[in-house]
Amino acid sequence: RGVNLPCKPIWGAHDARHPNYNPPQYEPMWAVIQDCDLPATFHISTGMDPRAARKDGGAVINYVTHACPTVIEPMSCLCASGVFERFPRLRFALIECGIGWMPWALDAMDEAYRKHHLWAYPKLKQLPSDYFREHGAASFQEDAAGLRLAESFNLVNNFLWANDYPHAEGSWPHSAEAIERQMQHLSDDNRAKILGLNTAKMFKFDADKLMQRRQAASHFN
Repeated sequence: RGVNLPCKPIWGAHDARHPNYNPPQYEPMWAVIQDCDLPATFHISTGMDPRAARKDGGAVINYVTHACPTVIEPMSCLCASGVFERFPRLRFALIECGIGWMPWALDAMDEAYRKHHLWAYPKLKQLPSDYFREHGAASFQEDAAGLRLAESFNLVNNFLWANDYPHAEGSWPHSAEAIERQMQHLSDDNRAKILGLNTAKMFKFDADKLMQRRQAASHFN
């Protein structure tokens, strides 16, 4: 139900063989993805080796610096390069990367576009952050900071919860407790969006049919 980019993991910094996603050579790919009505997804650690740090603190260093924030690069490439003006039905999702960094990154893109306007091109019809809110999403497992900022930064429609089973950083088998611990301040409507409706919209799932199947399956338990 989506196209994962890169199609196979590429560990290490971008080079001539693996350029960023803003050059024109990717235009045919965006056109095909848009025509197929599929989202492009960028997995945690895109463009980096998630095992780069070694020895003391390596596990924490890798997760915080070589895994979660790496998707800022493809997000910026899409939102700042005019891709969505040429492909207005294209959509994308950043997977397993957390959301607490998102408000800062969106503000930083807009700040750079405004304050570096002499060098910023192409000139966009909207701010870079607007393109993310209209076309993008980001998934998380546990991210209290991001959820506290979801409403004030108008990102309730862009956040996707996932339990990331069976990975260690996921919330399974304590997902219900994790949800209640982080989402007490959210309205039922906003919870529903983050817990499933946003994902259904991004990946074109029929939420009503899925609920009917779940209810039917429960009769056999």
